[in-house]
Amino acid sequence: MRDEDEEDEKERSKRWDSITKLNHTEAAAEVLMKTGKTGATHPEHPIRFLYYHAIELYLKAFLRMHGYTPRELASRKFGHNTLRLTKKVGKLGIQFDDEDMEIFKIMGKTDAVIRSRYIKTGAFRWPTLEGLSRACESLRVSIGEALHRGGVMVRQ
Repeated sequence: MRDEDEEDEKERSKRWDSITKLNHTEAAAEVLMKTGKTGATHPEHPIRFLYYHAIELYLKAFLRMHGYTPRELASRKFGHNTLRLTKKVGKLGIQFDDEDMEIFKIMGKTDAVIRSRYIKTGAFRWPTLEGLSRACESLRVSIGEALHRGGVMVRQ
C-alpha cells in the first residue's frame, strides 16, 4: 500500500467510527413515516431505503468495533451485501430473530434495496415499513448494547 493510501485509510478510520451516521439515518426514516401523505407516488420507497441503509450501518458499526476497516467494509467481501454482513456479525455474537432474518434475506437475495432507490413498477414482495422499523429497533438495541460494552459512546 502506498503511503498516501495508508494515510487516506487512517483518515477514513478516524471519521468512520462505530456509531457514525446511524442515528440520523434511522431518525430520517422515522420522520418520513410520521409526516403522512406527501402527494408523491411511491412515498414509501425513500423510507424503505433509509431503513435499509440504517440496517447496513448498524451491521458495519458492529464490525468496525471488531477491527474491520472502512476499506474492508467497502470491499467486495462485504460492500452492501446484507447476507455477508449478518453472517459475520452473527459469528461475532449478535443473534437475530426469524423476522429480522427474513428482512435481511429479502435485502440480500432480491433487488429490494435498488428498487427502493430507483422506482421500478410491477409486483414485488416488500418488507413492511413496520417490519423494517422493528428490525432497526432490534439492531439498535443489540448492537448498541454491544458497542456500549465495548467502550463505544452510544446514545441510550
